[in-house]
Amino acid sequence: RLAFRTLVRKYKCDLCYTPMIVAADFVRSAKARDSEFTTNNVGDHPLIVQFAAKEAQVLCDAAQIVCPFADGIDLNCGCPQRWAMAEGYGASLINKPELVRDMVRHVRNQIDNPRFSISIKIRIHEDLKRTVDLCRKAEASGVSWITVHGRNVEERHQPVHYDAIKIIKQSMSIPVVANGDIKTLKDAENVHHLTGADGVMVARGLLANPAMFAGYEETPWKCIQDWVSIALEHGTPFTCFHHHLMYMMERITSKQEKKVFNVLSSTSSVLDYLNDHYGV
Repeated sequence: RLAFRTLVRKYKCDLCYTPMIVAADFVRSAKARDSEFTTNNVGDHPLIVQFAAKEAQVLCDAAQIVCPFADGIDLNCGCPQRWAMAEGYGASLINKPELVRDMVRHVRNQIDNPRFSISIKIRIHEDLKRTVDLCRKAEASGVSWITVHGRNVEERHQPVHYDAIKIIKQSMSIPVVANGDIKTLKDAENVHHLTGADGVMVARGLLANPAMFAGYEETPWKCIQDWVSIALEHGTPFTCFHHHLMYMMERITSKQEKKVFNVLSSTSSVLDYLNDHYGV
């Protein structure tokens, strides 16, 4: 969300995505739009809005709404959560290459701005030929780039198949972004060399260390200070504010400290704790 994007941009993140937003709800409900998508149009660029969708026109309508405020949209074809798969969203779409192609083409034809990007994020198939076929169909329909999470739908913590990302990259003429198990800047460099990918996307690694792309091995206290300032300025809800701090402090605090910090229940108690124990 906006506050966390603001933080990681301070630490050399080049491109930020929103969390996945269900396009049908976003189009139908003003309340959903207000709660799911905020930007300040000051430094929140480049920005990609990621949608879960399964109908071309619904994705188009959602893209039209965010087009004035963002630099592109991303169609999520990689989320393996059961609810998403059951609804026909996320990783279920990798088995429907024609539908993905039609959705991309539809958006490409209806958005006037030629600089507005349309990307997809996918998981891989057991049979990689099917993934390459999906990617080629998406490329032919005008997709701007493809992000590949190097696991299949069933895999969670198994090793990432970087060799598969390399094969996909070699099969495409558009940019390919590698995703999966990148926890340090060194990991990012290694994955770039292993796959030849044009970029890397990081999720959990940045939650644990938002300063990762700036080369920090673990979250510096300055970054935690920055998060506190940014979150307070944005009026970030307590749960979100606290959860981010729990992720950031996971590796740099003792078990005993975590036991106390993780059960704090108000912004003021968190601020007091940080000030008393770490001078933040």
